[in-house]
Amino acid sequence: MAEVTLSVLSRSEQEQPIDVVVVREPDPEPKSDGTRQRHLTRLWQAWLAVGGLFSAGQWLIPADGPVGGLMILAMPLLFTVGIVLGVLVNRPRPRWPWLLLASAGLVTIAGYAVWWAGLTELAFPLFLTIYPLEAAALLLLVRGTSWRQDRAGMLDTAMISVGLALACWLLVITPLTRSHTPLGQGLASLFPFGDVLLWSVLIRFFTSRGLRNAAFWQISASLVLQTVSHMATLLPALLAVGTPDVQPLSSLSGFLMAGAALHPSMRILTGRPLRPVAEMTPRRVLLVNLACMGAPALLIVQGVVQHGRVDWIAAGIGCITLFALVALRMFDLVGQVQDKARQLDAVAHIDALTTLPNRRAWDLELTRRIATARRHGSPVVVAIIDLDHFKRFNDTYGHQGGDELLSTAAAEWRTQLRPADLLARYGGEEFGAIFDQSKLGDADRIIERLQAVTPLGQTFSAGAAQWNGTESAEELLARADAALYAAKEAGRNRVFVSTIR
Repeated sequence: MAEVTLSVLSRSEQEQPIDVVVVREPDPEPKSDGTRQRHLTRLWQAWLAVGGLFSAGQWLIPADGPVGGLMILAMPLLFTVGIVLGVLVNRPRPRWPWLLLASAGLVTIAGYAVWWAGLTELAFPLFLTIYPLEAAALLLLVRGTSWRQDRAGMLDTAMISVGLALACWLLVITPLTRSHTPLGQGLASLFPFGDVLLWSVLIRFFTSRGLRNAAFWQISASLVLQTVSHMATLLPALLAVGTPDVQPLSSLSGFLMAGAALHPSMRILTGRPLRPVAEMTPRRVLLVNLACMGAPALLIVQGVVQHGRVDWIAAGIGCITLFALVALRMFDLVGQVQDKARQLDAVAHIDALTTLPNRRAWDLELTRRIATARRHGSPVVVAIIDLDHFKRFNDTYGHQGGDELLSTAAAEWRTQLRPADLLARYGGEEFGAIFDQSKLGDADRIIERLQAVTPLGQTFSAGAAQWNGTESAEELLARADAALYAAKEAGRNRVFVSTIR
C-alpha cells in the first residue's frame, strides 16, 4: 500500500495553513516466486523418478556383479549430492543440520572403501557411526532435543525406545550371538541398536506437535524403509531362511531422504521446531503402557521361543531403566499438576489489573490476622481507601485511563508499605489495607504517605478502624466503612478514623 502522510505547512504570506498530502509510492513488490516453486517441484519430481528407476534397476541387476557393486557404491554418493543440492536451491535456515545429514553418505562411502580394503574391523565402527550421525541431524533439524521445553515428550520417547531396545536385545541380538554367524560376532551384533535409535527419532517426531508437510512424510517413510531393510538382512541368521534382496529398499530410503531436502517444504520444516503436546492422549498412554508392560512379556516370549534360555541381565537392566523413567514421568506429571494448582490459586486470589490480592484473598487474610491478634493480644488496624471522583476520571479519560490510574496507584502505594502490611483491591476503585502490630496513629502516618504518592494528581478518602479485641472481621470492616463514608461526606481527600468501642 502507498504510504500517506498528512502535514500542515504554514506560509508567512498566508494566515491559514495549507493541508498538503504527501504520497510516497510503495516499493515495487518482489516478483512472484511461483515460477521458482514450480521449477523446484519439477526438480523434486525428477529426483524421485530417478530414485524409482534406480531402485527398480537394482531388483534386476545382480548385486554381486560389477554394475550392481557400482550402484551400491553410487547410492551414498547420490544421497549426499541430493541433500547438498537441496540445501543450495532451498536455502534453509539453519543449513548445518542438513549438511550433517549429508555427511552420513560420505561416512558410508568411507566404510565401503575400508571394507573393500580388507579392514573389516575398522569398517564396522564407521558404519555404526552413521546411525547416531543421522539421528542427531534429524533431531536438530526439527529442534526436537529440548528437555526444558518438552520433558514429557522426551520421557515418553525414552520409555518407548527402551522398550524397543529391550525387545531388540532379547529377540534379535541374543539369538544372533548364540547363532555363531558373522552377524552375531563383535560390533556387527550391535547394528540392530542403530535401527532402534532411528525408530526413536521417528517416535520423537510423533510424540510432539510439528509441521506435517511433504518433507516430513518423506523423512518418516525413509526411516521406516531404512530400518525394515536393515532388519530384513538379519532374517537368515534368525529364522534360517534365504537372504532377501533389500538393497532396492535401502536405496529408495536414501532417495526419499534426499528428496525431502529437495522439496520446497523443507524450509518450513527446518524453521518450525517441534512443540510439546500438553494433553495425555489415550494413544500416548497406550504406547507408554505397552512399552512398560513389554519387559515382562518379552521375558515370557524369549523363554518360550528359546526354550527357557532367558537373558536375565538384559531384562533386569531394561526393567530398572523403564521403572526409573516411569518414576521421572510421574514426578513430571505431579509437577505439572502442582504448577496448574498454583496458577489457579493465583487466579483465584490475585487481581489481574493491579496484581494485588483480590477481595477473596483479603477476606481470608483478615480473618487469619484477627485470629492471630486474638491469640497474642496484638493490635490490628484496617483501612478502606476510595479514590475520589473516580467515575468522573473514568468518563474523562476512558476506561484505559481509569485502569492506568488503578494499576499505577496500587504500584505506588505498595512501595510505601511495610513488609508485614497487606494492600488488596477491595472492589472497583476501593482498596483495603491491613496494618499488623499497629495502632491508629501508626496507620494514619502510613496513609499520609500513600496520599503523597497517589499518581496523576488524584486524591483518595480513607476510613480506618482498630480492632477492639473482641469484634469479628465483619464488625471491624463495618466501622472502617462508616469512617470512609464520613470522610467522603466531609468533602473527600481526607482520613477519618473510628474510635475503639
